Amino acid sequence: GECEGKAIMVCRRPNFNAAATDGGCHYETTWLCVFSGILEFFHHQLKDIVEYAELKTVCFQNLREVGNALLFCLLSEQSLSQEEVCDLLHAAPFQNILPRVHVKEGERLDAKMKRLEAKYTALHMVPLIERLGTPQQIAIAREGDLLTKERLCCGLSMFEVILTRVRGFLEDPIWRGPLPSNGVMHVDECVEFHRLWSAMQFVYCIPVGAHEFTVEQCFGDGLHWAGCMIIALLGQQRRFDILDFSYHLLKVQKHDGKDEVIKSVPLKKMVDRIRKFQVLNNEIFAILNKYLKSGDGENMPVEHVRCFQPPIHQSLASS
Repeated sequence: GECEGKAIMVCRRPNFNAAATDGGCHYETTWLCVFSGILEFFHHQLKDIVEYAELKTVCFQNLREVGNALLFCLLSEQSLSQEEVCDLLHAAPFQNILPRVHVKEGERLDAKMKRLEAKYTALHMVPLIERLGTPQQIAIAREGDLLTKERLCCGLSMFEVILTRVRGFLEDPIWRGPLPSNGVMHVDECVEFHRLWSAMQFVYCIPVGAHEFTVEQCFGDGLHWAGCMIIALLGQQRRFDILDFSYHLLKVQKHDGKDEVIKSVPLKKMVDRIRKFQVLNNEIFAILNKYLKSGDGENMPVEHVRCFQPPIHQSLASS
């Protein structure tokens, strides 16, 4: 009806004040009509995705495997980093790396440190090998000492290299689509990956029945890691946050707060699931951006900003 038509308008251009003052519905009822209309509109537009038989059995399963492989690499690096820190702590006394001692009032730090260094001089391996070892042993000791001191200082990251390799796999134009007709970004078109992922997220945010398995029970977090990784590597995160279908429903429901059942979908439960996955997505993006920005910092020290001319009204353009 009239309210549903306004809902479709709000989907494309979220101007709720205009929808509320345009007549036909009062403000409170407009919100309810808008939210139910938006949900029905999205459900209708995404019908092919919602009813796609192989979405969970094939597509989600493949993405889960990709995400789990990525998580395995991340956890492996974290484990190796902890092991390297333990190695450094164990090797510190043998490299003349001593912790700072507590200095009482009236005592001198340099004097206490010199006494401590003299106490552990016999453990300093490199000078000891240089005095008593063969040339080959001396070379090995020096290389080992240098490697132990410098391996964490270089900031080497296996996970960063893996993300860079995966980014190279996403060069196909099918992931990004053609250049936008407006010269800025795609709005209504569905040619970028983040729009497809938004449709998938809308599907698994729909609450399941009492005896059905949720997507998190079937696929864990690997599914979300795969989707967020591809979005981050394609540089589509901000567009995803702004244009995502489920996030838009969440914003509208914050102003509504009512619990209705639309097309057998309890709105309150669906919104709770959207909020939960939004938190998870933000955590994943934060971890990925930490590694991606550390690698891009050397190549792009300055953030490039594009300036766009404001749109011109048709009446002014024709005159």
